[in-house]
Amino acid sequence: MRVCLIGPIPPFRGGIAKYCYALAQELEKRHELLLVSYRRQYPKILYGRKSQTDPAVEREQILARFARLTFDLDSVNPLSWRQTVEKIREFKPETVIIPWWVAYWTPMYLYLLWALKRRGIRVVVLCINVFEHEANPLKKFLTRLLLARADHLIVHSTQEMRQLQAFNPTATLRKQLLPLFTYDAAPCVRSDDKLHLLFFGFVRLYKGLDLLLEAVAILRERDISLKIAGEFWNGKDEYLRLMAKLGISDRVEITDRYVTDDEMSRFFAWADLIVLPYRRTLTSGVIATAYGYGKPVLATNVGGFSEVVMDGATGKLVEPGSARALAEGIEWFSNNRQVDFPGNIQALAAEQMSWSSLVDLIEEFDRL
Repeated sequence: MRVCLIGPIPPFRGGIAKYCYALAQELEKRHELLLVSYRRQYPKILYGRKSQTDPAVEREQILARFARLTFDLDSVNPLSWRQTVEKIREFKPETVIIPWWVAYWTPMYLYLLWALKRRGIRVVVLCINVFEHEANPLKKFLTRLLLARADHLIVHSTQEMRQLQAFNPTATLRKQLLPLFTYDAAPCVRSDDKLHLLFFGFVRLYKGLDLLLEAVAILRERDISLKIAGEFWNGKDEYLRLMAKLGISDRVEITDRYVTDDEMSRFFAWADLIVLPYRRTLTSGVIATAYGYGKPVLATNVGGFSEVVMDGATGKLVEPGSARALAEGIEWFSNNRQVDFPGNIQALAAEQMSWSSLVDLIEEFDRL
């Protein structure tokens, strides 16, 4: 089958780029692939001083890994949208895959959907998120506007499938758990016997880091260390003040910047438990990353987390919005470290969280 995937890949930063890169690698094993990435993903005003690319990744190395790869699409330039459609038309794919995660893409995706469907090309919209984590009424309107026009969609949770069915009941919908990210693990160098907790990824209000800090304070009698690794989207001063107020500044280490893959490997090797104290969400690539390192997770029972965290086997689920519940979850893990978390994670991933099974699902649309 001839397949086109449109999406960011490294050297662009972030979980979406890693997601598209892993999917592209699996697609190229089994199909003729045209991979279309970006010359400019977002205008600078949306990122401020933050870099959109990882300086440790060479674009030429990525180009060498795929037979057909372009970095020509510009989200701000409609002329590049048209040129991309013409490249796709010349390639003659049976299926074009576009990932969806934020409402910013609505204008370009509306054009791509219209232009590709007009040429008789099947488009599969791969919903990494349906609605944004911090969506407002305008963003929700734009999301519905776009996704209501899609005929074929894939989601990563049952809750998101229900959301789509509410405003696009005629579409062909499929669900696949968020596939597992796999990485080369760094050597585990430990200088103490503390319980090591890791909060990883962008720090945003809905992720509940303040609740995790309060939970660490509740457990001040236990030997616990917490590392926070990732950029603070709205600044870290309020968290520093909270740590000082709670008297836990000496137990918390902060890395407030983008973390490269090599650094990430060291963080996960150090950690005993990855903590997601989110107030709300539907899916998270952090769980897939943690599982890729064989690490258990403590997560709040929000969104689709109950579909990927096997309570007591691959991690623990607790009530959202409660520092006390997080503290009890950390204590549970400390008292149950004999559980074969890596083995349970491996079994779950092989059955339901592989890139191969996601490509199987994409292939199903060709048989409809």
